[in-house]
Amino acid sequence: MERNKISNEYQDIIYASAGNELLDEVDVEDKVMGRITGITGRKRSFSLRVMNKTTAVASMLTLFLLISVTAYAASEYIQIRNSEGVVKVQHVAPTESAENASYDKYAQQAEKFAKPGELIAYLVKNKAGAAGLATELQFKYKEQRIDAYSDFLKEIKRTGAPMLPETAAGYAFKYSVIHPNSPTTDTAKGSSLYKETLNDLTAQANKDKGTRNLFMKAISWSEPGGLSVTYSKNNAFIGISATLMHGGKVFVEQTPENQANKLTVAGTEVIYNKVVREEVSYDYLNWYNEKQDAYYTLTSYGDKILTQEQFLQLAEELLK
Repeated sequence: MERNKISNEYQDIIYASAGNELLDEVDVEDKVMGRITGITGRKRSFSLRVMNKTTAVASMLTLFLLISVTAYAASEYIQIRNSEGVVKVQHVAPTESAENASYDKYAQQAEKFAKPGELIAYLVKNKAGAAGLATELQFKYKEQRIDAYSDFLKEIKRTGAPMLPETAAGYAFKYSVIHPNSPTTDTAKGSSLYKETLNDLTAQANKDKGTRNLFMKAISWSEPGGLSVTYSKNNAFIGISATLMHGGKVFVEQTPENQANKLTVAGTEVIYNKVVREEVSYDYLNWYNEKQDAYYTLTSYGDKILTQEQFLQLAEELLK
């Protein structure tokens, strides 16, 4: 039983970033999404963690938000359950965790090697040579933005990712990103694709007698791990992202600077988050979609910010 991680690159799917627009003023997307830490089958640097139903707790993950409240007892932390009463979203106290930094530089090299939209499998050999060869594959995805809604629909059809509308609250589609579900679960590691790729890269590593210690190749993918869409109206932006949990459970770290309140919209429990800091304040919304087994994040940023009422109205539209 393993605990799967969300890839660092997966962080970008949830980022509904505004390119270079207004990011110097308030980088809300980065602040919100950059704190999510985990989801089934991927590795990431946020603080929302997802544990697959077929995995046990191992190291930290990253699908995600540091949503906080004041010091509740553990039993009083926010939970969202599915129709069978199973907890799917659990807010927890912050924990300190660290990823395997030794792979960071290799992930960067893999991203440079990749073409936009490619998922790269890579294997690392340390200075000990073949004796120090890793026994598991690592994965890195190079983000590819989709600028046309028609192309976004084609990718939805190809991957089976959730549908998101062309407009949201009067904001127009700007671009989208769909990220793959990296094959890192126990089941995926037993697939022919994983085994063949591992054997291929292992053979290359064992054959190489030089100083090379990174071996990689692009692999095909069709299963989505998540997606995000950025909508715009002049210099105002809305970000909608969905992390596909694949049977997993989301753990959301709570910190004292955030206020999280559970409300009901269109029969669905949603969590309205208000972050209050000295330098900046911002709001965002989360909910769990049981039919899709997906965890959603809704943000607003730029020169016009949605009010709480507008946030909830937009959530209601999406939920219906």
